[in-house]
Amino acid sequence: MDRAGQRLQLAEDGYTLLPNILSSEMLERARQVSNEVLEAQDRDHFERQRSTGSLIGVQTHPWFAELVAWTPALQALKDLGFADPRFTSGFVISKPPHSPPLFWHQDWYGWNEPCSYTEPTLQVFLMYYLVDTTPDNGCLRVLRGSHRHRHEMHDLVPEAHTETLQRATDPSHPAFHPIPEDTAVPVTAGDLVVGDARLLHGAYANNSDHRRTVLTLWFHRWERYPEPLRAHMAGEGNMVGQWPPEAQARIEGLIPDYTGHAEPIIQNRVPGPDFG
Repeated sequence: MDRAGQRLQLAEDGYTLLPNILSSEMLERARQVSNEVLEAQDRDHFERQRSTGSLIGVQTHPWFAELVAWTPALQALKDLGFADPRFTSGFVISKPPHSPPLFWHQDWYGWNEPCSYTEPTLQVFLMYYLVDTTPDNGCLRVLRGSHRHRHEMHDLVPEAHTETLQRATDPSHPAFHPIPEDTAVPVTAGDLVVGDARLLHGAYANNSDHRRTVLTLWFHRWERYPEPLRAHMAGEGNMVGQWPPEAQARIEGLIPDYTGHAEPIIQNRVPGPDFG
């Protein structure tokens, strides 16, 4: 699929796959750094994140600045319509062997704002899988079009990332169940999945004997953000402010900034009743 097709798929389905974005050298370095930060976590972290696997902020290692500023990915974002992409956060998400599914959820926070229902994609996740992934070892699964249309899962899981879901204490919860119309997104290591923050997505259980790691970065279509949303994002602060100066210099121009006088939005992660 060419960029025009990928741009259309992102708009209509809520996600698209960009093959071979990471070089072999970049992929290997990503694996080394990710394993390093994973091995630094205590056991309680993985218990708290049993469904997710892990949730470790990229601020833990300055190398991640190279990934945030990776030129092929930034160019791909611009080709997808992000004229002025801005970065806010990122995480090392690694499902251990024989771990449960990741619950269904969407990640948009601005559902009080009219643009959430009318604008094209405003925020995306960039998912770099560090191993080949399939439904057997925990690949992404999505509900196509759920970024623009209501699905029953919006009501079954109105608010995700609760402690109960993260710990997977109730495996009978609908958030963990397969849905007949869901779509698996298997990838080859080094590919990049780009998805709308509003898209309902999750991941299959990792039934393999090996760790399955994905690096997830969040980018924003800054040129389409209304001022209250800009005020909110700029007010959230710089997640990577503790990186050394040389690392921060790599992402200069990618951090949200706002100098106007608009009131920040009131964050809301639950779609309104008129959605879809």
